[in-house]
Amino acid sequence: MKKLVPLLSWTFILFVLLTGCGSSSDNTNGQVDQSDNPTTENNEQNEEDKNDHMKKSEETPNETDDAKGIRLMEKNLIYKGMNGKEIEETAHLTESDIQDYSMYVLPAYELTGEEPHKDVLYFTENDSHFMRIELLPSETNMDDAINTVKEQLSAVSKTVNEVNTNDKYDWLKNASVYESENAEEKVSAYLIKQDDWVLKLTIFTKLKEDLEDPFLKMAETIQAK
Repeated sequence: MKKLVPLLSWTFILFVLLTGCGSSSDNTNGQVDQSDNPTTENNEQNEEDKNDHMKKSEETPNETDDAKGIRLMEKNLIYKGMNGKEIEETAHLTESDIQDYSMYVLPAYELTGEEPHKDVLYFTENDSHFMRIELLPSETNMDDAINTVKEQLSAVSKTVNEVNTNDKYDWLKNASVYESENAEEKVSAYLIKQDDWVLKLTIFTKLKEDLEDPFLKMAETIQAK
């Protein structure tokens, strides 16, 4: 009987130890794998969404500057060259020194002041190709301006023709356009009534090297500063 008591005691102790190990093992096996936790995945996704939003916010100003009235430093223009083929080039934003406007100027051209209230944009390889730019007051009488244009063009040739440019340039659909030419050159005058002014353009170009299209594509970008 005395031998049986110690044996029972050791049996009881062994049982307790085994029970404790089993509980510890169950707890360990029952721990949740944090990598499969939906809350963790949501936090990671939210962080990615936040980063994407911040990235888009940083890119947006470059995409919407024009809509906000802020002009970018460069703009691609498509125009017809002397051979009639379309060319795409990057034009650079340029401000007039003597008039209140800016425009995009193609690489082979230069804008300079000619005299008060008049600028000249010329082809650097041959400055006999040029465009005179004048900003007439918005209240300018259009009939008087047209008569002045006709008188100026009559110095090129006695024949002065009115030209319809609706089919070529949408922005000139309400413009008054006249031209005159002789054996060597063609001179075209444009009067475009706009909100801030009446834009007057006079383009001088050679008949065999017509550069009127690039001049007009650049002139279309003229805006008040």
